[in-house]
Amino acid sequence: MKTQDRVLTEEEMRKRAAEGYFVRDLEKDRVYCPTGEVLRKKAVKKNGDTRYANKMACKQCDDREKCTRSPWKEVDFPDKVREARNLNWLRAEK
Repeated sequence: MKTQDRVLTEEEMRKRAAEGYFVRDLEKDRVYCPTGEVLRKKAVKKNGDTRYANKMACKQCDDREKCTRSPWKEVDFPDKVREARNLNWLRAEK
C-alpha cells in the first residue's frame, strides 16, 4: 500500500484502479476497484482500518476470478492510505 501526496481527480483514480489497484477517494469515502466499480464504506474495524465492499457489483462481475476467490471482495485501508494493490489482479494480467 502506498500513500500519495497529491489529491487525484476521479478520472485519475479510476485510471489507476484499472492498472490493478483499489484506489480510495478520501473526500467521498469510497474505493474504486480495477473494473471501475465503487466500493462503499462497510465498517470501521477495531484497529481503525476502514473496510469497503460492494457485494452486488462483485457478485455480477465478469472479472471476479482475477480479483478474489470469495463471493465478494472486502478491502481494508488504514487511515491515510489511498491505494492498495490487488495482487491477484496483477498476477492475472501477466
